[in-house]
Amino acid sequence: MDSLFSQVLDQMTIGTIVVDQNLNIVIWNAWLEQFTQIKKEHSIGQKIETICPRFGEKIFYEILQKSLHFGQRRFCSGALHNCFILPDNNTPDETIRQNMQIGPIYYNHDTYALVQIMDITNHLNRVYQLQNVIKALEVENEHIKVSERIYKRQALHDGLTKLPNRILLGEQLNLAISYAQRNAELLAVMFLDLDEFKQVNDSYGHTSGDELLRGVSERLQSCIRKSDLLSRLGGDEFIIVLSQIKTKQDVSSIAQKIIRAFEHPFEIYDQTVFITVSIGISLYPSDTLDAVDLINKADIAMYRCKKSRKNSFMFFA
Repeated sequence: MDSLFSQVLDQMTIGTIVVDQNLNIVIWNAWLEQFTQIKKEHSIGQKIETICPRFGEKIFYEILQKSLHFGQRRFCSGALHNCFILPDNNTPDETIRQNMQIGPIYYNHDTYALVQIMDITNHLNRVYQLQNVIKALEVENEHIKVSERIYKRQALHDGLTKLPNRILLGEQLNLAISYAQRNAELLAVMFLDLDEFKQVNDSYGHTSGDELLRGVSERLQSCIRKSDLLSRLGGDEFIIVLSQIKTKQDVSSIAQKIIRAFEHPFEIYDQTVFITVSIGISLYPSDTLDAVDLINKADIAMYRCKKSRKNSFMFFA
């Protein structure tokens, strides 16, 4: 039976130490021989702190004493204490992690302490690797989300003025029409075109023309409410969608405000540039119920305005 017990003990994949009341080692299994390169014949009969110096530390010495004299059981985590049995070179290795369990065993009216050492190094390494993979995936996912937001914004906004482009205008105008229909309100679409913008490009260059367009977009934004929409179709053409309108006169007032705003010159690269704007206006629901048709009719009104008198506004008729 002793031979069978010895074979079972040596087949165990955890370190197994048994010490007596005097803290002398009475059992030292094969796993420990392989891990420490200390043979049974050199360990059995030795004080445990001689073979395993950590058991000379107060905390582990007291745990052994409480197990032997008070029958207490204790678990010590490798996450907190690293390792308890050093490898064969007998030098501390910060990468090794071991759990330890200490408890009493009783044999022939004597009490012994059973010390079990479980190597969890590979397990923790896999956990850390998995955590690193998860963290890397989270970082990559966040980068993807940021990139998607950037790409979506670029797809829906004008690169020069950062205003909503034609695609986003179509979406927002349809939403505004639905809202106006639900609340039985008026809605206005303004089609704006800068007068003689080509002359600005020809006289000052396209870089100055681009800067002027940015300045125009900022000035237009200051003339409307936050609830209104300003969009750039391209070139020197802009669209303003006015929602929650009470009367046609309200639209005229905003158009006049925009005309007056262009009375002041733009300062472009130390050059003073004067420019005016022509505005065509269509109304929902009196002119049409369709978003595309609203823009087309505002465009028609704007061209009629340009032919008759620039620097003014005209309603579609």
